[in-house]
Amino acid sequence: MRLLAVRVVIPALILQFAFGMVYVWGAVAPYVRLQDHWSPLLISAVFSAGPFGYGTGILIGGRMADHYPPRRLCWAGVVLMVIGFTVAFLIPNGITLVIFYSAIALGLGGSIALAGALAAGTYTLPTRVGFIGGALTGSYGLAAIVQVPIVSYLASTIGWLNALRIVGASMAALAVCMVVLMPPIPRPQRTQEGAGSIPLLKLVARELIWTGFLLEAVASPLGSYAFVAIASYVRGYLPLALWVATVAVIAVATGNAIGRIFSGTASDRFGVTPVFLVILTTNVLAAILLQFPVNAATVLFAALAAGISFGGPAGLLSRLASVSAPDAPNSTFGLLFVGYACGVFFGPFLGVAVGGNARSWLVLGSLAGIGLLLLAIRTMMANGLLLKHH
Repeated sequence: MRLLAVRVVIPALILQFAFGMVYVWGAVAPYVRLQDHWSPLLISAVFSAGPFGYGTGILIGGRMADHYPPRRLCWAGVVLMVIGFTVAFLIPNGITLVIFYSAIALGLGGSIALAGALAAGTYTLPTRVGFIGGALTGSYGLAAIVQVPIVSYLASTIGWLNALRIVGASMAALAVCMVVLMPPIPRPQRTQEGAGSIPLLKLVARELIWTGFLLEAVASPLGSYAFVAIASYVRGYLPLALWVATVAVIAVATGNAIGRIFSGTASDRFGVTPVFLVILTTNVLAAILLQFPVNAATVLFAALAAGISFGGPAGLLSRLASVSAPDAPNSTFGLLFVGYACGVFFGPFLGVAVGGNARSWLVLGSLAGIGLLLLAIRTMMANGLLLKHH
């Protein structure tokens, strides 16, 4: 079983690394605006379409993971990636980048591949659910640390579109190779035994699930806005050197990967509530520092904190799903990921709507206050201090 775990987990991690290309849009956004004069709304739409597709795909993928072999889902995700990239890179414009590059290739494709990878990983390591979820989403976030500098350099030399084409083609080829290497894994045992599927509406009605959904939705907007806007914020509103903008995006990406890996691993040991408390506190800290930046070091530290508060909720998803609905963890993972994706989706739009300036950070960070209230309500429900639904 240990050898099987290695053969499954390593390709699954690298597969998620390939789909982590979604984050490089934050690095090319300044070049898109400077060279092609796209509006801030359209630039935000390209980034937000990814989580929109992700939310849709993970809901579908989570249900499918309860009934189909994991490797089949990974193949479906890779096929969607190849189709989306092909259309977007051959017919590049605002519409194709929003729909095919972001929503279909990296959103829908990435989420279905994640559902398959998570099901495969938990099959081989059933007692390390939080670790598997954190590692997979961490590898997804880690991609930005490698890909952002490469895309930034290529965008400055051969143009942002050619940069996306080169890196996108490389990641698609890598994804195909990883699914080829992944050994076949059977569908979930309870499905083979004929266990019935719990309707989604009944799952949503559970207190631990809907409170988890809302927690994910309010914890992620500031971080998603940081990915798409922090480079433009540094260049347009702060009297800082240009290198700070690129390093700030890398800092958000680094924090994102750190938050995903450590929150998932920590949840196996400490549970989801203490880890969520740390995430929400970090969210507030990032908002305050970005609202009142003192110098470059402050901005970079705040960017790191924003990344941690962004990646942390994603890393918690697998453990949060398993404790919220142990009888339907894959379907619940999909539902909770929709909450996370909703927050990622509306974060950039809300930031632009309130001005796209320093005030945006404070507005987005204030959502963490709602999260703290939800966390308290969820804790009381779990302890039987509030009336529960039966």
